[in-house]
Amino acid sequence: MRNFVFNEIMKTRRQTLIKLAEYFEEGNFEDIVKIPKELFPLNETINNMSVYRDREILKQKIKILLGMDYEKSKDMELYEVAKEIDKILSDNNPYDPEEKYMQIIKEACDICPSGKYYVTDLCRNCVAHSCSSVCPKNAITFENNKAKINYDLCVNCGMCASACSYYAIVKLERPCERSCAVNAINEDERSAADIDYGKCVNCGACYVACPFGAVETPSDLLKVLKSLKEKKKVIAIFAPSLIAQFGPRVQIGQIKTALKKVGFETSYEVSLGADEVAREEAELLEKAEDLITTSCCPAFVEYIKKHQKDFVEKISPAPSPMISLAKKIKKENDDAVVVFIGPCIAKKKEAKEYKFVDYVITFEELGALFITKKIEPSKLENSEVSDTPYGWIFATSGGVSEAVKHYCTKELKIIKMDGLKDAKKVFSEIKKEKYDLIEGMGCEGGCIGGPGIMVNPRIAKSNLKRFTKINVD
Repeated sequence: MRNFVFNEIMKTRRQTLIKLAEYFEEGNFEDIVKIPKELFPLNETINNMSVYRDREILKQKIKILLGMDYEKSKDMELYEVAKEIDKILSDNNPYDPEEKYMQIIKEACDICPSGKYYVTDLCRNCVAHSCSSVCPKNAITFENNKAKINYDLCVNCGMCASACSYYAIVKLERPCERSCAVNAINEDERSAADIDYGKCVNCGACYVACPFGAVETPSDLLKVLKSLKEKKKVIAIFAPSLIAQFGPRVQIGQIKTALKKVGFETSYEVSLGADEVAREEAELLEKAEDLITTSCCPAFVEYIKKHQKDFVEKISPAPSPMISLAKKIKKENDDAVVVFIGPCIAKKKEAKEYKFVDYVITFEELGALFITKKIEPSKLENSEVSDTPYGWIFATSGGVSEAVKHYCTKELKIIKMDGLKDAKKVFSEIKKEKYDLIEGMGCEGGCIGGPGIMVNPRIAKSNLKRFTKINVD
């Protein structure tokens, strides 16, 4: 399960979202030009060259957060962006990134070493010299009592690293590249990271992994604020993984009250849609004679469409819980603006594809919204919350199959894909043995381990168990 660490990149992103929302809310959006200097002031005790670099990177980050394509807008200044904000937030955004839900800020990319083996200071120049003996290309020599790799000869086979008894030879990879289970990260002509959108499934692993904050995703936060300012009928639907995101003492009912105070007409738990989907998939499995895959995780569905095309017909026809609930809301309120709140970046593409959800924001962006509106959920009264425990457990890996089993009278043989890292193993297994259902989660641990979370997934899982009284393995 993801090891959640609140780091400086997250801190800067949250501060930036809050500043953008506050300036927009106050009607002083031209002041966004101040944000880089406000977050990165000059300091006599540090190297100010790095401060100027950080400011430039933040400018690019701001533009992507506003929903602008990096390549189309990289030469624009923030004062120019402020003048065009109405166009940028409209349906006819001239800088629309279209299908680029993950974008790389080239100025931020540190051009990390990729895929090479390095000899560390742990090398003792031992007598065995196993690294040199095993090398098929004679790429290892010894200088100054230490092994040295000739990269003109090295083919990155890794045999030297395997042979070293001191573990003195290591392979260094870009964190973004190492995190990507579908090999969608390449490098461009200047060796900066580059995304192959033909392979990318928008899981957000690279977004989480990059230690320089070079990967960013467009935000719908200001579009939501705009709809609220215009007094539109804005309805929020929130993912089951909301559990504990604002601290273990903040109840779901208090979040519902906070959303009402923000200006949402009302809010609904996506667990309602999840419960319907579990029943529908159970019904499908009662009659099915062949394999079915779950359809609730858009990164998993996208993975099948791009990387396991033989299984596209096996994808469950049941909609995701988000789409199931949003479709029902739109049917009853055709003028409603539906906003999905969750931990997922891949949901942005799903929303655009099915058109029942207007905007998608993460828990991080919801936190910025609460701060902008000066709302503290922990101090509010509880609103009523739906009693759909099997819908709520969709938030964790194993939860979907547990819910389906609950509603299905047939005994099912299920295999679980706990994160895209398990994908190859799972799809290899189902080619050898017959299964009824694949439960696919793009993120390890499930949605509680998604890229837009604010709390350690282990804490969220513990709270989920306490809330639903269901133990999911």
